[in-house]
Order: sequence, then structure tokens, then C-alpha cells
Amino acid sequence: MPTNYHAEFITGAVRATQFPPAELPEVAFVGRSNVGKSSLLNRLVGMRKLARVSGTPGCTREVNFFRVQGRWHFVDLPGYGYAQVPHQRRGGWEESVGAYLTARRDLRAVIVLLDIRRGVTDLDRQMIAWLQQLATPWQPVATKMDKLTGNKQRKALTDLNAESTRLGLFALGPVIACSALNGLGIDALRARLATLFDEKIQPDFSAKG
Repeated sequence: MPTNYHAEFITGAVRATQFPPAELPEVAFVGRSNVGKSSLLNRLVGMRKLARVSGTPGCTREVNFFRVQGRWHFVDLPGYGYAQVPHQRRGGWEESVGAYLTARRDLRAVIVLLDIRRGVTDLDRQMIAWLQQLATPWQPVATKMDKLTGNKQRKALTDLNAESTRLGLFALGPVIACSALNGLGIDALRARLATLFDEKIQPDFSAKG
């Protein structure tokens, strides 16, 4: 995979009937609201404004599709866990994300973003359990590594790895430590994506019915 991608926004959807045709292999990105997902996506593709960085976490409900290199989809799933979002809108999140996870037949993996300062929260565990139930491969990625230094950074990463290993029957590997600010771990994440796309690692969809 190249270090910078040609990427373009395709569509935003809230239900399966609005999703684009499943003609390309996909990797989806998910995490808590304000985990730094949009910033990481922008850094990953080398474009400053591909994914919108929201000033109001929890407001985005759309599943956003981006075509990358004309050959893959990156899929930005809406963030979860923002306390000020009304209960009915949280139900809309479950509907749109659930429709995506159960409908896409060439979903190679879900990149689960975890704020290094927060570790694995209860909501993250619920997300991972959902992926496990669907037999969907997932890759843990620690965001905002620049916010910690020295021993605090090393301990937080060790704890995150231990927890993701405990949870991770379908985890693809150890935590990839990243920072959208300084570029830490971006090459490692690109290498993981190259493996997912080029070696065609496929999830087991037998549990999805």
C-alpha cells in the first residue's frame, strides 16, 4: 500500500438500503465519540479534510463510505457513548451500525479505536463483544498516544494490550499505538491494512445467518 492514498467520499447512510453496492473490500473504523477517529482517518490517507472532525461529539449518525485507491472502501462508523445524546438517537446508532455489520459481505475487519488515556471502557467492551458474536475480525488501535509520555504511556499501552488480548478471540493482533498529531504508528496501521486487503483475510460469516 502507498503511504498516501487517493480517497474520496462516496455517501453517508443511516440504513442498509442507502449503502453503496458491496463491490469492493472494506475495512470499517469504530470507537467512542471523541476518540479521534476522523483525525486518524485523515492522517491515514494523507488528506486534511476527508473525514469531518465534528465539534459536537455524538451528533453524527451516518455510516460514511470512502473509496480509496479506487479499489477499497474505508467505512467511518458513527461514534458511540456520548452521554448527552438522547436515548432514541442511541437506538438509531444501533440500527445503522447493526445494519452495516450484518449486511456487508466483504468486510475484512473492524478497526476498534481506543483512547490510550481511557483504556478499554465498558462501551468498548460491548462493541467488541458484538463483533465477537458476529465472528468479525477486529484490530485494536490506541489513539492519542501523544497525550501520554514515558512510564505512563508504556503502562497504559501494556494494560490496553492485556485487556484486548483477554477479550479478543477474533482480534487480529496486538494494539497498534497511533497518534494523528505526530504520525506515530500510522505506517504500522497502513501495513495492517495492506495485509487485510492484499492477503484477502476474510471474516467467518457463518454466525451471521
